[in-house]
Amino acid sequence: MNEKMPESHKALPCTAEEWEKLCFLLQDSMMADTSLSKLAQNIGRKWPIRGREECPRKYIGHTLDDLAELPEFYGKGNRLNLLYEILLETQAFDDPFHEMVTHFDAITEEESPPVKALHELDMPVDFPVELASFSPSTEALCEAEGLATIGQLIEFSQRCAKTVLLGGEFQRFLNALIQHDVASLKQFLPVREGRTGPFLAESIAKMALRLTEEEAAFLLQRYQIPSLKPSWQNADPLRKSEVELLLPGIQEHLSKHFSAMPDQAQQLRHAIDSSEAACVRFFAPIQDPDTESLALAVAMAGLAIKPRNQNILKRFLNR
Repeated sequence: MNEKMPESHKALPCTAEEWEKLCFLLQDSMMADTSLSKLAQNIGRKWPIRGREECPRKYIGHTLDDLAELPEFYGKGNRLNLLYEILLETQAFDDPFHEMVTHFDAITEEESPPVKALHELDMPVDFPVELASFSPSTEALCEAEGLATIGQLIEFSQRCAKTVLLGGEFQRFLNALIQHDVASLKQFLPVREGRTGPFLAESIAKMALRLTEEEAAFLLQRYQIPSLKPSWQNADPLRKSEVELLLPGIQEHLSKHFSAMPDQAQQLRHAIDSSEAACVRFFAPIQDPDTESLALAVAMAGLAIKPRNQNILKRFLNR
């Protein structure tokens, strides 16, 4: 005798595993507390249940089988399918990166969208992570996992994307990279709009902006380079012990920038040796006078230039 299939188990919209995965991805999303009516409107559908509590959070704590037994869905036709469709589209909109990484295991590293984008932007796969600009938490992750280059960081994401929920910063980085969104990518890499490849001026600027106000003020004063930024003008002087740590540290770190971009490093040396105008041209693409001034001071410190002769330094005064 054939038993009639219970109404609640007819035509489930997905497997239990797919439902659990979707719920996991939505649990920390801001969309989890957004009205289902609004989310449905975003995809041209209509959610039939009214009430303030009608949001994804109400349902993503249930298993798929338990959900099918709830009064909201039991015997209500395709309403459960509609919920799944809304949540699936919402998650895809909230996290477009996730849809991309689910295909990473079927793509070789050379063919992956991020690596392909690096090549198209003429950004070396072996560009050092420490010369990029990530948050301390991402830098700590790279150090813990031994990820020294941008290519290794991308490869790590390919291996771990299905088991590790990557942070929003890293998602923004990969999205900007794949979309060739240089305006957003500048937050992470020393790139320049309308050009390809890494740029030493932007790289030094990123390093310079990590200095404290006291360190910035010291370098600008040391090399007699003007700045209009009040916090640098009014900063307290550095102690001798701090100066003794600062200058060697800059020289050590800047040497890594020079090694990564040797041709531009030679151009920088030539600019500093030649004229004020050459220095201005080298750092002008930064498009912020105070940052350009500080980057020049950092470059001079990194090249171990000693400010002995005021006459020589006058060429850098009138920016």
